[in-house]
Amino acid sequence: MSKTIAAFVCACVLSVSSVCAQVLPLLGNFKGRTFSGTVDVSWPVLFEDCTFITDSVVLRHSYGALFRNCRFESRTGVLYMAGGGDGMILADCDVTGCSELRFSMKETAADRNYVTGVRVNADECTVLDDQESIIEIDGLELDDCVRGNLNGPLILIMSADRTTLKAGEIATLRLRGLEDGMFVGWTASDSTVRLTVDGAFTCRVTAPEQIDVNRTMVVSAYTEYGLEAACVITLDAGITITENKSRKKRK
Repeated sequence: MSKTIAAFVCACVLSVSSVCAQVLPLLGNFKGRTFSGTVDVSWPVLFEDCTFITDSVVLRHSYGALFRNCRFESRTGVLYMAGGGDGMILADCDVTGCSELRFSMKETAADRNYVTGVRVNADECTVLDDQESIIEIDGLELDDCVRGNLNGPLILIMSADRTTLKAGEIATLRLRGLEDGMFVGWTASDSTVRLTVDGAFTCRVTAPEQIDVNRTMVVSAYTEYGLEAACVITLDAGITITENKSRKKRK
């Protein structure tokens, strides 16, 4: 029986505006409630000591959600935590009735979700090494904040002014949701791009001077605290504006 948790702290949100560091609050709080079917909320939310009875999908879309001491009763083989979105945290939750738990029906490489103390049919769920979209937070500071022992950020959002780059072009990525002074590291899945850290929560991604084939890559931001964020960027092999002008001159 598969107990794999597959897939989506935060998806890449396109934005050209500058954002400053600020902790993003959970705007809704439900305690001791029972929900049947799919729940539709359009904001970050905390569910505590709640029961969810569903045929397939818990949330229609996730904008960031903390499930603490919740129970999920599934009537299908695969339970999806959301139809789309990410930034979900499952802490000390029990899932019954399904053989597999997934976070999103529309999984992306930028998805980031978190687990601690999750059980599926009484068996503890483990996160595999290749499941980069799922973070096990046991022992991290985020775990203490999730359990209410400390106050700290629970949602992290990465924004990008562009997600498609031709040769030599630059995208600026920004983070929102962390407290000032928190450490942030940046990594890219494609070694041909250059990352330049401009500030505590800002990074520039420069595409290589030559792109032979179209491909996608993931830029990730990670913290010692436990929150992570990612963005999918497409490297476009099409000619740049400069190359196009150069060709016209040669004609």
